[in-house]
Amino acid sequence: MSTEPANTSARSRFGSMHLLVAANVVALGFLAVVELSAAARAQQRPRGTYTAASGRIEGTETHALYIVDESTQEMIAVQWDPRAKQVKGLGYRSMGADMGDIVRPRSN
Repeated sequence: MSTEPANTSARSRFGSMHLLVAANVVALGFLAVVELSAAARAQQRPRGTYTAASGRIEGTETHALYIVDESTQEMIAVQWDPRAKQVKGLGYRSMGADMGDIVRPRSN
């Protein structure tokens, strides 16, 4: 009996093991880069607290839904369009910027 086939099989397994270890090291390095990189800006936005109220749009018979994000002091107005069967955006306001306009003294 020859030991050549058994020796070739052992070498093949040894080479496969090195390849598997190298692939795991590369995957671990990639995972380390992803985990240690800086957080995305979108994830740093504070969680919102919302309040909603409905009201009639001045001068019309239609109503709108006003949604205020209390943490960012922003407000949007939306309206249901029955023909398109979807919500349509009507407008956006930054209440913080509006407050800055009110508090700022006016020059005469």
